[in-house]
Amino acid sequence: MRLNIGMPLTYVEIQKHIDVSGFKPDASLRAQVADIIWNGIQLFRENKTRHYMSHTGKLVKKPSASHVTSIGRNDQEPARIILISAICRAWIIGVGRAPTLNNKKHNDSPFMTFAVHILGAEGVGHIHQRLEEYWSIRKHEWLENSTESEKWRLSGGSEPIL
Repeated sequence: MRLNIGMPLTYVEIQKHIDVSGFKPDASLRAQVADIIWNGIQLFRENKTRHYMSHTGKLVKKPSASHVTSIGRNDQEPARIILISAICRAWIIGVGRAPTLNNKKHNDSPFMTFAVHILGAEGVGHIHQRLEEYWSIRKHEWLENSTESEKWRLSGGSEPIL
């Protein structure tokens, strides 16, 4: 599937991308995965720029004339986390296992190819670093809050605690 840089994804394009990405053949499962990703994309688009509602109901960048906005770009990390989380959750549901980010000394994993297409179309940069950062934080939080006896390595494998 060809990536249209600068053109936002549509629901139909997401469904086509899911069809060629190695998900289980169950149609209802693929529809559920497409809905998860579509909701993540919608939330990402709504939250990537900071807007306020004016008294007339329009979206404006400043709520009032005296409002001072900070200089520079808005931090898009919270919106990015929503989208990456939706992509990871969809992969776990659709494939039945946790995503593998990179294969050492080889091409990208199927998950990475799948995620790069969606994140690239939505204008997210430094995709590999963003996914690796998200996944390492997620595993760290899981390890902190887990009561299981397994200890996860950052690469995705598991080692029993001695």
